[in-house]
Amino acid sequence: MPRAEAFPHIAVRATDIRKRYGGVVALNGVSLTVAEGEVFGIIGPNGAGKSTLFDILCGITRPTSGRVEVLGQDVGQMSPHLAARHGVGRTFQRTAVFGEGTVRENLLYGRHIGFRHSVIGRIFQSETYRTERRAFDEKAEDVLTLCGLQDERDRTANVLAYGVQRRLAIAVALMSDPKILFLDEPAAGMNGRETADFISLVEAIAPGRTVVIVEHDMTVIKALCGRALVVVDGRPVTIDAPGQVFRHPEVISAYLGADDE
Repeated sequence: MPRAEAFPHIAVRATDIRKRYGGVVALNGVSLTVAEGEVFGIIGPNGAGKSTLFDILCGITRPTSGRVEVLGQDVGQMSPHLAARHGVGRTFQRTAVFGEGTVRENLLYGRHIGFRHSVIGRIFQSETYRTERRAFDEKAEDVLTLCGLQDERDRTANVLAYGVQRRLAIAVALMSDPKILFLDEPAAGMNGRETADFISLVEAIAPGRTVVIVEHDMTVIKALCGRALVVVDGRPVTIDAPGQVFRHPEVISAYLGADDE
């Protein structure tokens, strides 16, 4: 994947992020920039603070101090709903799909922020409703094809294999046409085949958007990310290409758990 220098504009800028929970320091002075079009990773050992940082970058959690700008806006001043309208999409560690709904119905849930028609308009099939319905149908077909879900469209989400559910979660996020996509442990619990399929999916959806990934699976980080930030004990250790990051002495010690000797 290209490095940040290949992209002239900044999609995410975090400045001196600190987060306290009572007397516990979860994050201590984390700064980073992610360029538009970059695939950027956040890694670290369990309890390092990476999930807290991720939620702050998405606007889900407010920092104790510091500032996060996403697509030029202070994300701390936006609700998650407004952030979505601004072009921010995300997935969650746990597979967040509506189990009783079909795959296609799940995509409809993902498109709702773009609808402008009223309930009355839907009942009486107004022109606005018909126009938006056609746009949804076209978008849904594109996303189903992109995510390899064409044959699953009428199946309920709760009967899908785990890896397929994870792809569906990404498909739902794509329905809002996000300019930046935050993926929270997207390959967690996947087997080797599912992980390879997921890597291929992200490679397919990355062009034209920015992707930020928190992930434990180093295969995913190496395959997809131009750069990765390592967080240890709430502080940033290094930001570099994955190959360089994995050779950093503190990363070997703190993240991998032992040196090579």
